[in-house]
Formats: sequence, structure tokens, C-alpha cells
Amino acid sequence: MEEQTLWKGKPFYFGLPSFTNYHVTNQRLIVESGIFTKTTREMELFRIRDVSVKRNVIERLFKFGDITLATTDSTNPTLLLKNIKSSQEVKDVIRAAVREQRNTQKLEFPE
Repeated sequence: MEEQTLWKGKPFYFGLPSFTNYHVTNQRLIVESGIFTKTTREMELFRIRDVSVKRNVIERLFKFGDITLATTDSTNPTLLLKNIKSSQEVKDVIRAAVREQRNTQKLEFPE
């Protein structure tokens, strides 16, 4: 199956620049960060066990929040995507992609 982009974004800092980029494909999640030294972290979607969103009152008003991913990865058991615009919709995109990837890989969801 060919890798396709499902969502791309950056943290929302009220117009201030961000040097972090998030990229969700139908197979993995990619986090690139840094200015002079670029760091790229990749997470296979089938490793994600749970997706949650945290938003305070201000974040709800401006429709952004933090997405927390609980994973089976030993080096990054929890991955935090900070200040994501339309965080509920992005969470749904990630969740659907995880389900699809698990179905493709024939992996069972933990109960």
C-alpha cells in the first residue's frame, strides 16, 4: 500500500513561529523539530494504543489542544502533540488511521 498524507500541521502559538512539524500518513506519525539541528522521530501507527485530547477553557475557545498518544514503543511510551489546531478532528484522523493500519496488519485491539 502506498503511503498517503492524512494530515500535516504545526503547534499553534498565536502567530509565533514554531520549529516543529507534525505529519500523519496512513502508516506512520512523523515529528520533525529543531532549527539548526533537525530531529526526526517516526512512530508506526500500529504502535499507538490510545489517543486523547486535553483542552482548557482558552484552548476550547480557540479550538486547539494537546493530543496525547499512548504507545507500545519502549523509547517513547507517550507522545505529546502540543497546541494542535482542530485537535478533536486531528485526534479522529489519527484514531481512524490507527484502526485502518491495525486492520491491514491484522493486529487486534487490546480490550
